[in-house]
Amino acid sequence: MMKKRSGLLIGIICAAALGIPYLLGWFGLLEYQGLDLLFKARGPRPVNPNIIVIEIDDRAINDFGRWPWPRGYHAELLDILEKYKPKAIVFDILFTEAQAEHPEEDEKLAVQAKKLDNVFFASFFDLKSDKAARGKNPIARKETLPLKELIRNAKGYGFVNIMVEPDGKVRKMPIFISYQGKSCPSIDLMAASHYLDADPFKLHVNTDGNGFMWINFASGFDKFKRVSFSDIPISANQIDAGEKPNIDLNIFKDKVVLIGLTATGAEDYWSTSVSALYPGVGIRASSINTILQKDFISRVFALEIFLIFLFLGAAFGIVVPKRTPFEGLTFFLVVVSGIIISAVLIFRFLNIWMDFATMLVLCFITYPAITLNQFIITRFEKGLIEKELQIASRIQQSILPQSLPQVEGVEIGVKCVPAKHVGGDFYDFIKLIYDFVKLKEDRLGIVIGDVSGKGVPAALFMAKAMADFRGISRDHSEPNEALTAINDKLVKEGVSGMFVTLQYLIYKPKERKVKYSNGGHNPLVWVKSTGDVLSLTQSVGSPIGIIPGSEFTADEFSVSPGDVFVMYTDGISEARDRNNKEFEEKRILDAALFNRRLPAQGLADKLVDEVENFSQGMPQHDDMTVIVLKILRQ
Repeated sequence: MMKKRSGLLIGIICAAALGIPYLLGWFGLLEYQGLDLLFKARGPRPVNPNIIVIEIDDRAINDFGRWPWPRGYHAELLDILEKYKPKAIVFDILFTEAQAEHPEEDEKLAVQAKKLDNVFFASFFDLKSDKAARGKNPIARKETLPLKELIRNAKGYGFVNIMVEPDGKVRKMPIFISYQGKSCPSIDLMAASHYLDADPFKLHVNTDGNGFMWINFASGFDKFKRVSFSDIPISANQIDAGEKPNIDLNIFKDKVVLIGLTATGAEDYWSTSVSALYPGVGIRASSINTILQKDFISRVFALEIFLIFLFLGAAFGIVVPKRTPFEGLTFFLVVVSGIIISAVLIFRFLNIWMDFATMLVLCFITYPAITLNQFIITRFEKGLIEKELQIASRIQQSILPQSLPQVEGVEIGVKCVPAKHVGGDFYDFIKLIYDFVKLKEDRLGIVIGDVSGKGVPAALFMAKAMADFRGISRDHSEPNEALTAINDKLVKEGVSGMFVTLQYLIYKPKERKVKYSNGGHNPLVWVKSTGDVLSLTQSVGSPIGIIPGSEFTADEFSVSPGDVFVMYTDGISEARDRNNKEFEEKRILDAALFNRRLPAQGLADKLVDEVENFSQGMPQHDDMTVIVLKILRQ
């Protein structure tokens, strides 16, 4: 519960901590870079074929001389274009001062513009700020207009201000700029409105809260139809001479024609979302294309994005604490991929820009934060559990005999190595039990057991089985009768699915006899003083606590001084080495035979050492318990 609640709280805190600065615009540049990635992921889009750019390129500069040119060149261009009836002509060139030499060419340009009645000249504003008040157009403090004769004779004029973001890129364009209480349209809007035969003040254009239109760059500048300035007069002369022209000048009919500088070294180059060097006239063309195609970009409102932040934070806070680390990582990757794919798809097909970059930042902060919190809580809880298990382990150990019985004529050795805490642990380690029960003054009973299951349930079941057996063993002098009785009791009172294997041995010192019974446990090992070693399997019955009414048999035999009996659990025989091979019964028999002359405790220790050397480098598979009974000379 702590994990779930703290995870949700951390998710909401991360969302709010990131969302509030987002609402304040602190992540604006990051989202602009995200927009650039969306353009690249989307790929090129078709442009309006009715937009043509006449470039004053390197070739034109080489043919007509260094820039700026005499305005007579532009007048002659208009004279040629007049015959082919373009819909609108846009000069992305400032003609704000009279020409020093041949001033008559200014008038010639004005006259030619009047004849076409579709020419738009450029103006420029000095703005009070690069930013505008929310919901208002940018405000200018000074206006630089075209020459008066050009204004009188042109179809119109509009500003050509290009505004860059703090990272130096052009992404949006003001549609209107306020100056002396008037809204002045951009040259892009003027040309597009004229082409559409619409009023520029009534034409619908999607803008942001500050009156800027996001330019929907189709791709690079090369997507537009482009013609070198040099080809226009050359083609006109070829047509007049009856020759095939370099270009068919009829392509200008009913088109929006932009004229601008693209020559190498020109100052009118800008960085955009789709290119590090994009000519200003290309930005004009992209802006006009956005309006003509009605290809407007809409941005998801910041408040809506903030609500998505809260949803994402809550989702991580709810889902991650309930899942495994792998499932949590998978959820994180799915969410991140979903955000990216959704952002690309809605931008590509709906022209909706979702601020996904900050969402990704939120994911990359929230998921590790919640995961770290889970780790800290888990370590804390594990520490508490570890302490509780240590206490439980001490309690469980206290149930076992605290000292070995002293019986004349025999020697007893015990070695118990638990795999971890009580009753095994999460790695399927089984907690084993053993006990000694003194039946009569001249008899000694030894019982060893192994409870099924693991962890605390196995430990509790072990405590019950041990307590029950201690009580039952006092009333039954025969080992098989004791096993039958404990089996009936555990079947009746035990836990479904749990059982115990028991081996019960009674040593009769006066008669020098051993009698034993086995309830599903490992065989008893008998190393004779003669050097023979036996694995006694003839009387192995079913495990205790499974089958009601089970009957058990017992075997009895005489022993001699020097005989050794080894009782062990499957943690010994099933121990594994690096090759996944088990220690097996044969190694137990060999070790018992080879070390039979050791004291009983030494033999028990040696057998466990053999297993540990065999399994060196491998985790302990199970609890290991060994009991050695050695018959001494009286």
